Parts: sequence; C-alpha cells; structure tokens
Amino acid sequence: MNGPTDGGRPRSTLDRIAPGLAMLKGYQRAWLRADLMAGLSVAAVALPTAIAYAQLAGFPPVVGLYASILPLVAYAVFGTSRQLIVNPDAATCAMVAAIVTPLATGPAGINESLYTSLAVTLAIFSGLACIVAGMFKRGFLADFLGKPVLLGFMNGIAISIVLGQIGRV
Repeated sequence: MNGPTDGGRPRSTLDRIAPGLAMLKGYQRAWLRADLMAGLSVAAVALPTAIAYAQLAGFPPVVGLYASILPLVAYAVFGTSRQLIVNPDAATCAMVAAIVTPLATGPAGINESLYTSLAVTLAIFSGLACIVAGMFKRGFLADFLGKPVLLGFMNGIAISIVLGQIGRV
C-alpha cells in the first residue's frame, strides 16, 4: 500500500489501476435514482448515435450497441472522470472505414470477416499506443496539433460523411 494518498489513506495498486472500483466501495443507495436517470438520458442519445456510426463505419448495427455499452462499463472501472462520456465518434468511424476498407477490398468486394478482423486489430493497436503514451506522459504531443489542422480535419470528415450519406437520403 505504498504510493500517493487519497484523502489521508494510502492508495493501493488496485485503486490506482481501477479507480472506479474504489468509488463503488463508497456508493450510497440514495444516489441510485439520480444515476439511473442520468444513465437513461445518456442511453437515449448514445445508443441511436452509436448504431448510426457503426453503419457509417461499415459494420452491422449491433456493433454500435457493443461499441456504446462495453466502453462505458470499462471506463466506469478504469476511468477517473465522472463527467466524461465515452462513446463512438463520427470522425473515428470515418477514419476506421477509410483505413480498413481498402485493405479488406478484393476482386469480389469487401471481405466482411477480414474487415472486422482489421478493424479489431486497429482498435487494439490504437489502444495500446494510447496506453504506452499515457505511461510515458506523452499527452502533451496533442498540443502540437494546431487549431487550423483540427478544424480542417473535422470539416473534411463532415464533408466526407455528408457525401457518403447522400445516396441513403
């Protein structure tokens, strides 16, 4: 139990790795109603959006459900912010589709199982890169992306999504 203290008591390794579990130890029954209302509010917005983003990235709609529920549970255990909402994002979905589609496309069209395998591999390696960057305190590197670069990227993604969805409208 060596290490930084949290409110006067030493923090264990488990508390540092999974702070959500430490918060659950002190959970009060009086909070349940408000937490359920907050959860339903988030679900009402997040689930339809996640289903649409899954289809945007080239996956069946059920993948959107997994992509919106499982990360929330994982973040509840491993995350540290009580205000952060973890959910699929249009820009991320467009990047996954742009990276994976050319690799999974063959003479007969898109190979669905290869597409899924490549997307899962991309997610795992991206997550590992983020974990390694966090371990070595390299978050400051994101500050080198200027506002014009980020705005250009987001506008490009928006145009790409609109053009890609015109046929469906």
